[in-house]
Amino acid sequence: MIKKYILCLGLCIGMFMSQAQREYTAFDKAFHSVSSNEIMEFVYEMCKPEHKGRLAGSPEYTRCAHWAANYFSAWGLTPGGDNGFYFQNFPVQYTDVKDAGVLKVKGEDMDVTYRMPDDYYPGTHTASGVLKGEPVYVGFGITAPDLGYDDYAGIDVRGKIVVIEPGVPCERENQAYARWDEFYSGSVYKIKNAVSHGAAGALFTGKFSHPGILYNDGFIYCHVSDKVVNDLLTGTSWTARILKDKIRGDKRPHSMVLTGKEVEMMFRSFHAPSQTQNVIGYIPGTDKRLKDAPIIIGAHLDHLGCPGILFPGALDNASGSAIVMETAKAFAQSGVKPLRPVVFILFGAEEPGMLGSKFYVKHPLFPLEKTLCMFNLDMVGNGTELRVGGVNTFPELKKYFTEANEQYLRRILHTSDYSKASGRMYTDGEIFNFNGVPAFSLGTRNKVGRTYYHVPQDVPETLTPEIMEDVSKLLYTVLCKLACDPHIRLSE
Repeated sequence: MIKKYILCLGLCIGMFMSQAQREYTAFDKAFHSVSSNEIMEFVYEMCKPEHKGRLAGSPEYTRCAHWAANYFSAWGLTPGGDNGFYFQNFPVQYTDVKDAGVLKVKGEDMDVTYRMPDDYYPGTHTASGVLKGEPVYVGFGITAPDLGYDDYAGIDVRGKIVVIEPGVPCERENQAYARWDEFYSGSVYKIKNAVSHGAAGALFTGKFSHPGILYNDGFIYCHVSDKVVNDLLTGTSWTARILKDKIRGDKRPHSMVLTGKEVEMMFRSFHAPSQTQNVIGYIPGTDKRLKDAPIIIGAHLDHLGCPGILFPGALDNASGSAIVMETAKAFAQSGVKPLRPVVFILFGAEEPGMLGSKFYVKHPLFPLEKTLCMFNLDMVGNGTELRVGGVNTFPELKKYFTEANEQYLRRILHTSDYSKASGRMYTDGEIFNFNGVPAFSLGTRNKVGRTYYHVPQDVPETLTPEIMEDVSKLLYTVLCKLACDPHIRLSE
């Protein structure tokens, strides 16, 4: 009797284990394979000094793109680039800044040599050479006849070094702010305006590195801290902050020649036309009606490079790129046979102005008008809460995200309404949005500690690995269902 009982118990246990094994599907295995450790391995690789900050057009960026493409290949993604490869190549301008350079200010009882990175960053696309000149404070550096405003009115900057503030001379509440922001706030515009007025160089205040500024032959510039500007204003009644607030408050220029001061800049750089690439891999669709109607998941792979000092770009945007890669791996191993293609893109040259996404929408792998949607991941490496932008307007899509979070993650999930992109754009997702593809941003909220943006301190150690794992799991779960839904339509 005891033997029969033991035998029966053994059979029951065997059947239970067999049932449990059958229920642990390829989907489950792939879900549980998503790992914060692996995501961080990807992040650390992208941030290595040998990749020199992944500047678009550089050999180091291309080497990093090859590294990512090798993973796409190992996971079995179909190449989506040129001529059956993973790369979609396009032209860019490339400037290699060789070292920290020199920045000095001289004046009566003043001879200051500044330190990089404490006081300045070299311009990412500065020309090479030595420039000495009289500084001229030109406020926001804007000439806007349609708005009745001109920082250059009545002041001669020919052959001089202009000091330019970021932003525009009005607050967001101003009814004309949208026009100010779209046409006059960009650093590219401000450099063009300075060059058109004959300036020989520029100091951008705010010490904020920005690779979107175009190269101008012979034009030397850098980004400086308020300390440098305050030194230049010595002998006046102004400080950098008070002067900028005064312009905004009065809504009129307060430009001035900073007499008795001389700025000296010396930078070594090499500039040349180059090419860079998007890295594209995809899982084909199985439904003939939907085989050219994809879902796109994207993040930009590039960062600011190494203009005198390494900008690792961990949060911006090794975090997003690593999550795209981890999600691509999980989806490829899930056993899911999607009805529509699922396309994974690591964009090049986002930092100079979303050049990779702009190139893709002009040369899409699948027709834009048939593309279901795009999910963009940019700076998603720090926080404790989840965010999906734009899905409130699309209840069916929002339901996929809320159900996946409730079933698997149970994080606080923030969502928002959809809005059409217009004016000045800042992300790859907005480029798709503007070109008629519904685009949604995945991100995080409730940051942990301090985060950094466009500075050398943006390193992997400032990230929150657990939230990155959950973003990937959320996206993976939604993709597995969304790509197999033949009926969903995303129309407002």
